[in-house]
Amino acid sequence: MPPHAEPEHLTVAVVGAGPRGTSFLERLLAAIEQADEQAGGQDTEQAAESTPPPQRLVDIVVIDPYSPGAGHVWRTTQSGQFLMNTPSFFPTVAAAGTPGLRPSSVAQTFDQWRQANPARAEVLDRTDYPPRAVYGQYLTDAYREVTEALQASAAVGRVEWRQDEVVHLETLPENRSKLTLREGGTVEADAVVLSVGHVPARLTREQHRLADAAAERGLGYRGPNIPCDLDWDAVPAGADVLVRGMGLNFFDGLAELTLGRGGRFEETGAGPGQSLRYVPSGREPVLHPASRRGVCYLPRAELDSYVPRAVSLKYLVPEAVRALHAEHGPLDFMIHLWPLIHRDVVRAYYNAMARTRPDVLGGPGPAAEFQAALVGLLESAARGEPVISHQAQALLQHYAPGMPFLDIRTLARPFEGQVFDSGEDYQREVVGFLQGACAEAAAGEDSPLMVAIGTLHAARLMVKQLVAEQRLTDASVLRDVSGWFETLVEGLSSGPPLVRVEQLLALERAGLVRFVGPDPQFEPDAGRPEFAVSSPQVAGDEDAQDVHRGTWLIEAMMPPNRVQQAESALVRSLLAEGTAVPHTVEDEDGEPLPGRGFDVTERPHRLKRADGTVHEHIFVLGLQLSSVQWGTAIAAEAGQDPDGRARTLGDAEAAAQAVWAMVRQRGR
Repeated sequence: MPPHAEPEHLTVAVVGAGPRGTSFLERLLAAIEQADEQAGGQDTEQAAESTPPPQRLVDIVVIDPYSPGAGHVWRTTQSGQFLMNTPSFFPTVAAAGTPGLRPSSVAQTFDQWRQANPARAEVLDRTDYPPRAVYGQYLTDAYREVTEALQASAAVGRVEWRQDEVVHLETLPENRSKLTLREGGTVEADAVVLSVGHVPARLTREQHRLADAAAERGLGYRGPNIPCDLDWDAVPAGADVLVRGMGLNFFDGLAELTLGRGGRFEETGAGPGQSLRYVPSGREPVLHPASRRGVCYLPRAELDSYVPRAVSLKYLVPEAVRALHAEHGPLDFMIHLWPLIHRDVVRAYYNAMARTRPDVLGGPGPAAEFQAALVGLLESAARGEPVISHQAQALLQHYAPGMPFLDIRTLARPFEGQVFDSGEDYQREVVGFLQGACAEAAAGEDSPLMVAIGTLHAARLMVKQLVAEQRLTDASVLRDVSGWFETLVEGLSSGPPLVRVEQLLALERAGLVRFVGPDPQFEPDAGRPEFAVSSPQVAGDEDAQDVHRGTWLIEAMMPPNRVQQAESALVRSLLAEGTAVPHTVEDEDGEPLPGRGFDVTERPHRLKRADGTVHEHIFVLGLQLSSVQWGTAIAAEAGQDPDGRARTLGDAEAAAQAVWAMVRQRGR
């Protein structure tokens, strides 16, 4: 830059001020602070020869219709009944203690914030599951502290939050962009970070049919939605409410329609599965939950770590994956990875059984013999020698006659192939199953099942990284990872805290929950102003199916994270104009199919146009990366690898470094 010339100014627009946008800003602050430190640490001769630190070179405009930091999902005004499904020690929006990343001056994990703010954090322990509103307070503080530090930096001209929604992005010459806002006005920017998070989605054809039936008959219908967006007070007391989905959104509704209406749970002093009694307020509806599995997600184990400390992968390890990839190229999950995962799960399960319940295997001595023999079988398989299931079953029968060999995949559909004579029979079966699951969860690392599930979860974390690194074929990701593995792991290891399943069982005993059955079929009732649902596996009177009826139907699930289904004006216009395009994947027949998220480059994830060219100055973070990553909604795990379990921070770091390089280049 010539002497006395004014440096070129650069504007960065951050579209979406929730966790991903806040992480980007924290990473940008860290880059600026590092540059300041390096400049300040130079001697006089070095300083004279180097480029001086940029002065007021960048403006930052943050655009979000919701309060920055907390954004939409984590807003601080939502009900305190809605809990996170990770404990306090897990999440972070900032790189505090993240290996390989320099923390900014204000970086804090949620757990550090919790300890520094005991009154606001509602006296949470590190293993407690925080209310989402409390996590929203952490995010709000993180955003405020990061933006205040940015504003104080010599490199930053201004930091501005515009409470508005971006509805259109137009690309301009010289890699600039013009953002049109819903409330009027535009923002021109040299770099854009798209961190838009959850967006509304179009209803499916079936959901449209049910919504239309509700409108015609005066019934209540609520499609997929973020729980804090629903008006739960609209559900009448005493109404029969059919619920599709028994995941985390179901438990949010369960809590809001009971605790949120003045009911309370009392401890009974009994063991797991029967530890609570519900005292109703009289304002509760009756819930009829249904899902393909026929049962809710399993409760999380009571642990002081995200993965059980007893878990260590022996077969699905980086060295084995690298060797397979070197030999085969892109891997097939079912052929190359699942055998390794299954061996790790089996090994963990029976090691834990020998440690905690040796009597099941005939006592400590026989249990040790069984372990040694099982390891021999598993090692044979690792060497490529055939090991078939009946060999392992025969070995187990020698030490524990009558015990079936663990088949972890059957837990995804625990009632597969069973037919129940009545709704009451099915109710008893589900209650017994969940009581057993509660006992296992309460045992924590002393539960062989929970150790096996924890091993499956550890494998999932590695598979997430392999998907992001494009080590698997598209066809295998579609057929296996998305087709069945994701469902298996979600149902077993991504469930609610144990207390939520205890509450569900207490509500069943109080007569406020009636389980429907697997593979539910929802219909408007032909002869009455009601919805009806039944399961083909649960019989009713005179050999007909057991039918549940209600005046309300709630889809207890989030809007699908698919850019082609999005109702967001911004996402729709990006696709319609070819400014963006869904990432294309190939199925087993080589047929190209649109993926869930945008087509992007490798890190930093720059947006691609429909013609395949790249927007050099438009970056994508978060949910809209779902075609090239798996599990994009999961927060970064504190203290973990930014290329693995804290990948969202690694993505934010890459985008921030790219933007900072642009700023420095303009300042030269």
